[in-house]
Amino acid sequence: MTTIQAASSSFAKIKLDYLSDLLSLTKPRLSSLVIFTSALGVFLAPGKISLIEGLISIAATAGLVGGACVINCFMEKEIDAKMERTKNRPLPSGRISSESALSFGITLIVSCLLALFFLVNFLTGFLGLIAAVIYISLYTPLKRKTSWALFAGAIPGAIPPLMGWTTVTNSFGTLGLIIFSILFVWQLPHFLSISIYHAEDYNNADIKTFPAHIGFRATNHRIAIYTFILMLVSVAPSFIDAVSKEYSIGIYILGGAFFVYSLVGYFYPENSNEFRQWARKYFYGSLIYLPITFVLMLYFRNALN
Repeated sequence: MTTIQAASSSFAKIKLDYLSDLLSLTKPRLSSLVIFTSALGVFLAPGKISLIEGLISIAATAGLVGGACVINCFMEKEIDAKMERTKNRPLPSGRISSESALSFGITLIVSCLLALFFLVNFLTGFLGLIAAVIYISLYTPLKRKTSWALFAGAIPGAIPPLMGWTTVTNSFGTLGLIIFSILFVWQLPHFLSISIYHAEDYNNADIKTFPAHIGFRATNHRIAIYTFILMLVSVAPSFIDAVSKEYSIGIYILGGAFFVYSLVGYFYPENSNEFRQWARKYFYGSLIYLPITFVLMLYFRNALN
């Protein structure tokens, strides 16, 4: 390989690494969840839209969330540097400049909002705007002030499926609001479990969490309560005849099993290694619960007028 070829290959790798770091700021795993939930709203909503409009809405919603995540990373650069699991992210490690991240995040947010407002409909764009504003202006700064920021963060996290619904209907619907509620409640025990097994990291960064605020056992209480509420909210589509009885049976089995597992934490001393491992397994269980619930909803749905 000649010197020129070697230099060209090295430059290409650096450029690829830079693009990879830039993409990582959008938190792709979260964006994949947004794609799934917004698509769910599109598929469950009564009415029809073109394939192009549906894809634009889903892609713009995911891009909007990604842009908000980039701004979140920009705002929490110093916080991330204090935590073991985030100190090697592109911004605290210096691989991406703050200016580049800010420009990238703003560009993503503005372009995706314009696409939602002008290529989808006003209501979907407005919901996207609300989600971005709450996530950036409320949830992100509140994380260092109060553990109740959890509830503020759950609002924008639950909006994408509702945006999928309004993409088709251009209005709110009972089932659309139920899907929003399911995702809202699901996030509460999901993130509480994370706050247990990452408690030390959060304390080092002075992020306010419920384990630090009310203790680990009381946080276990909340996980159990919210898991039970999640089962009740998840079965709500059957109350409006949006799904068949098979869906309800499946949810009672799934939700009941998940609730029972939320009680397993009581068998371990609080803040013990076993307790933290239970919280970690609960977290992974929540990642299984949500897609199964929505797949059941899609499979056993009834036609809506």
